[in-house]
Amino acid sequence: MMDGKGSADEPESSDDVLRVQGVDGFHEGRRVRVSGWHRYTAAALRGDVQPPGTDAPEPPGPWPPEAPRVPAMVSRGHFRPGVSRVAQRIRALVPERPADARIHPLLEFRLVPVAAAAWAAAFLAVRLPGHEARVLGAILALVSIILLVLVPALRRTGSRRTSSQESRLHSRSGMFVRAVAVPAAAAALVCVCAGALTAERTAGPIAAVISEGRTVTGEFRASTDARAVAADRFSGDSRYITEAVLQQATSGGQRFSAAATVLVIGGSGYSDIQLGDHFAAAGSLQATDPGERSVALLYANGQPEVEAADGWYGETARIRRSFSAVAAEHAGLTGRDAAGLLPGMVLGDRSTLDDALETAMKNTGLTHITAVSGANCGYLLAFVFLMARAVRLPRGWAAAAGVAALLGFVLVVRPDASVLRAAVMGSLGTIAVLSGRGKLPAALLCLSITVLLAVDPWLSGSYAFILSVLATSGLILLGPRLTELLARRLPWPLAAALAVPMAAQFFCSPVLVLLQPQVPAFSLPANVAVAPVVPLVTVVGMLGAVVAATVPVAAGPFVLISGAGAAWTAGVARFFDGLPGSLVPWPSGVAGVILMVLAAGTGVWHLWRFGSSPESMQPARSASARSAPVRSAPVRTSRHLALAAALLLLPAGAAAVWTQLRPGPAPTEWMAAACDVGQGDGLVVRTAAHRAVVIDAGPDPDSMDNCLKRLQVETVDLFILSHAHLDHYGGAEGVLRGREVNHVAYSTAEADLPDPLRTLLADSGAELTRMAEGMTSQAGAVEWEVLWPPARGRQASENDASSVILMTVGPTVEPGRDVPEGPGFTMLLTGDIEEDASGALLSRHAWLRDAGVDVLKVPHHGARNGGTGLIEELNPRLALISVGADNEYGHPAAEILEVLQRSGTAVVRTDELGSISLETDGSSLTWDRLDGR
Repeated sequence: MMDGKGSADEPESSDDVLRVQGVDGFHEGRRVRVSGWHRYTAAALRGDVQPPGTDAPEPPGPWPPEAPRVPAMVSRGHFRPGVSRVAQRIRALVPERPADARIHPLLEFRLVPVAAAAWAAAFLAVRLPGHEARVLGAILALVSIILLVLVPALRRTGSRRTSSQESRLHSRSGMFVRAVAVPAAAAALVCVCAGALTAERTAGPIAAVISEGRTVTGEFRASTDARAVAADRFSGDSRYITEAVLQQATSGGQRFSAAATVLVIGGSGYSDIQLGDHFAAAGSLQATDPGERSVALLYANGQPEVEAADGWYGETARIRRSFSAVAAEHAGLTGRDAAGLLPGMVLGDRSTLDDALETAMKNTGLTHITAVSGANCGYLLAFVFLMARAVRLPRGWAAAAGVAALLGFVLVVRPDASVLRAAVMGSLGTIAVLSGRGKLPAALLCLSITVLLAVDPWLSGSYAFILSVLATSGLILLGPRLTELLARRLPWPLAAALAVPMAAQFFCSPVLVLLQPQVPAFSLPANVAVAPVVPLVTVVGMLGAVVAATVPVAAGPFVLISGAGAAWTAGVARFFDGLPGSLVPWPSGVAGVILMVLAAGTGVWHLWRFGSSPESMQPARSASARSAPVRSAPVRTSRHLALAAALLLLPAGAAAVWTQLRPGPAPTEWMAAACDVGQGDGLVVRTAAHRAVVIDAGPDPDSMDNCLKRLQVETVDLFILSHAHLDHYGGAEGVLRGREVNHVAYSTAEADLPDPLRTLLADSGAELTRMAEGMTSQAGAVEWEVLWPPARGRQASENDASSVILMTVGPTVEPGRDVPEGPGFTMLLTGDIEEDASGALLSRHAWLRDAGVDVLKVPHHGARNGGTGLIEELNPRLALISVGADNEYGHPAAEILEVLQRSGTAVVRTDELGSISLETDGSSLTWDRLDGR
């Protein structure tokens, strides 16, 4: 081989020689012999593929200007010789900059169809009865066997053909048959497993008990820790949920065994239940929707009888409690935020996390830090493995130590979706390294997906599992190219630290906006800032957890070191959350997902298009030229700055344009809304998902219809017409358009409603009721009482005949979601009632002065004749004025606004804000725009 000067050198084996590249290229004559094991270990840790017997490909450009770290180097530090040798070995296992990998696409991605088939089969099988899923699995298995039998026959037939074209045709047919047979076999395995698990969960009398909704008394084993949900909206008592396996049950005098997975919802007595605990509870069962992990819901009565878990479950629970206690003891040194965050970062225990800090981490894209993810498993596995190799343990023992540590870690932190995926993939990667094949990240990811879906097919619908797979896919597919691009202008460690969160965010964003239609604007810098401390917190914190459970007095240093990293993480979250514009609004639903896919896809395309190095586009160099210095082609900084600016501004700009062109739907937790219908009233109060009470409809049907569409209202439980003026009933046709209206209530000073309105309402088929004082009713989470007009006596004017309704608006319960927090709020809806009628109303209902209201719909659009009595006597927290912009009546009047300002009442106006939604968490009342203005 020729060196840098063109002179020949002694022969060498490419399997045991590693060239060392310096600042200006490969150093002349410098070679360091390393074992094949070092190469395989480095390949595994880097995620590269290096087939045996080939030279390591050249890096695309010059390395950073640090001296290379190799086993033969002499330590430049001041460590003792023994420590120095250990440090050299560790550095040898993790090169500063890994060589590029030549990955054959067919080899790397050959298991993608297998994983896709397994995922589709799992998604379908868990929604089928157990016997149907097993039959489907048997059919797929038979198809796979038939196809696999056909492959050799086609191959033999093709070999006897004389025509090369026919031979190629049969060869391609064989490839197609194999490409179908293997995914079909994986799908068959998943279907059979899902069918067996489903049948086991519904075997015996429990199926009939669930379908009939009967009450049971049972013995359960907890499958998860109990977690708090919102308090009961009627009693205000705390509520907790836990997933458990019903093992023994009694119903209707019959006692039987079962293995049903049940979601138990109970009071404060369930707060301390942890994984593995046994408890007895009683309550009514309710069947869940097909595809849910739990086959039934149990609304528990009374307090449970809990028996703490023993064995390994008990021991892991003790480790978690001990670590949380030690972290709390050192809160004076690490800070309260760190003490509450540390158990979450190390053990996935978020029970001690401060609510405000949890919100800050969510708003800055750091939520994954508080739940143990695949990255934590990787840190621990790499740390144990490298330490074992550094002390000269054989590779088999080192791998066994890493897998054992990983298994213990998974059991302690609780095996959720992302941890299971990472644990399985890490184990498979270790096997790949030991076999001498190197590591194929995409193939291992697909294999781990298939294995996990066979063991737990309900992961197919888990958002945690989906996000974990997407994040890993981003690191595998985009991470190397992104790192290469950034490393042209940044040091290698910083480039890698930037590439990891960017790659993960590109792939995860479409699912994240589906869960929360907002984009954390500072997610990237926040993740980069905390990236260096997460491995430290994970490894040192895990050591601290073990020491805290065995020798608590010695756990202090570990907690202080890991607590410093947790304190830094908390500070980063609070800092970026406090910046203006930390959350960028994003369209919700399918439209938001599609827009994010387009935005992320555009970003990935630009990175892939401009991220290709100039060297990669040039022909391969001959072996004689490989030792020559390699210099990177100059890259224009302006192009990269423009690309970076486009990637940063694209999501926010796209969201702004979309919002202006088409305002998105209301926030998912909206409780009431004021529609911008121009000069008129159009109010909506939510009673349940896609159901509402509508109060007045404004003058324009289209405006009202569009507002209800945006609020996703499909059924109107009650349509209230406060009085018979056109600016309140003119848009009634828009309320009825394409919706089911169950009941209509109205008030008027006349004998009946105007003929066109009466005909329209009669054609809808809804029942009509004239309102009068004292009427009460309820729909879903909303209760209302009519306070005006009096049942006897007719009002002098149509305005004073307006119905005045006191509504108590409670939080609604969405299917599959936790019970929302807070007791709700009260609203006084006043129509166009004038000053004298307002005084009479307060006289008839003096208790209103003491009770007050949270929201007052200001009478008559804020007109002067509405008076100020209701404002001064009721002292509302929020005044809602439904009024048209630039109206010719001068509404709202200046004196009305002045009284509202003096009383300290917040004012929201549809002429200034457009359509408005209201919601509360029980302590604060908030509003948000529906329009993108």
